[in-house]
Amino acid sequence: MAPAAAVLLLFTVTIVAWAVQRVTPADAQFLEPASRAGIGSGTVARRLAAAGTPVHRVGSSAAALSVTGEDATLLVTAPGYVRPARLERLLRSTGYRRVVLVAPSPTVLDEQRLPARRTGSRWTTGVADAGCADGPSVGPAAVRGDTYAATVPGAHRCYAGGVLLLPATGGPQVVLVGAADVFRNDRIGEHRNAALATALLGPLPVVWLSLHRPEPVEQAPLPPVPTASPERPEPTVTGPTYEPPPSATVGGDSGSRADGGSAGDGSSDGGGAPPNPLWSALPPWVWAIVVQLLVAAVLFAAWRARRLGGPVSEPLPVLVPSTETVLGRARLYRRSNARAAAAAALRAGTLRRLRAGVGDAAAATGAEALATASGWPIERVESVLYGPAPERDDELRALAADLAELRRRVLDPRYGSANEGTGRAGHR
Repeated sequence: MAPAAAVLLLFTVTIVAWAVQRVTPADAQFLEPASRAGIGSGTVARRLAAAGTPVHRVGSSAAALSVTGEDATLLVTAPGYVRPARLERLLRSTGYRRVVLVAPSPTVLDEQRLPARRTGSRWTTGVADAGCADGPSVGPAAVRGDTYAATVPGAHRCYAGGVLLLPATGGPQVVLVGAADVFRNDRIGEHRNAALATALLGPLPVVWLSLHRPEPVEQAPLPPVPTASPERPEPTVTGPTYEPPPSATVGGDSGSRADGGSAGDGSSDGGGAPPNPLWSALPPWVWAIVVQLLVAAVLFAAWRARRLGGPVSEPLPVLVPSTETVLGRARLYRRSNARAAAAAALRAGTLRRLRAGVGDAAAATGAEALATASGWPIERVESVLYGPAPERDDELRALAADLAELRRRVLDPRYGSANEGTGRAGHR
């Protein structure tokens, strides 16, 4: 029981610790280009700005749809938070040359009818080599979280499925990235993460769509999707080159907010179903303590529960007359027809009393010593003490009488004196 409880406790603590430390797009600093937190992306944004790639942060899909031109890259940090209809328009918009989706779920892939499927998911992000010639081959990077595979020819699967480049079919090229680690500040310096992030986003201007909650229901018409023109216009990605203070946003559409809403797209907190406030009312460590207390209660209940196994002998809780105990056990034996068990108990009791009377050494010599002490033939002593179990009640009663007679012959000094005198008289 103890090893099983220890293993269960280890698994529970591991799962709780993973759930508490797990980073999700709901975190306010998750992949924010202006954030210097560990889960932010300020380092990537500064590297892009230093390389001459402007970064424009938007807080709603409507603002991302308003971008015109064909030479821009759209980064969607939380594809599951974008309204399916808007994400579909973004994936078919001619306003972008490339759309990068960070860890899209199978639901997103199915809703958008993307020619890809998720082939695996890891608790911790793994490191893999590029393994592809027609993709961002910059060396090993920590991008193996979710892995993907294409369902149509022409795609490029890199980093063991951690990066999948889908073929462009009349719209932007869609790139699936299996983990957000390559964009995070706390992991950008590991392996070749920085080079991979720059290769995925640059050198085109970057529109950074950052959401931290599901977009509310649409309440205003969306702007028209820009269509391709015979003469490709110059890109009109707005916003200065990234180098703001830590608390500022990049570029900035005037109506966007850090929480993903926008004043100009009809999105507001009251436009859709709000998230359950119970989950955000308490910090994560409180839920972790609650889970650990529940596990402790289960372990305590298992510890105090009845053990499963064979019956064990325990001392009687009260003193009862010996005759009642004997009669009670005898009735149990008789009810279950346990003649073999009853005979074994009678023989064991006889041997125990013989050892106490004549000594262990004499009793250990077997039937020969007992035959000499009792005056019985050795064959009869062996039959009484070690013979087969009785099959009928009268045989069991006869065995009990023989055992009692054997005890009297060996242990009763009066019987032994009379036997000795008779032997001497017969000898004379």
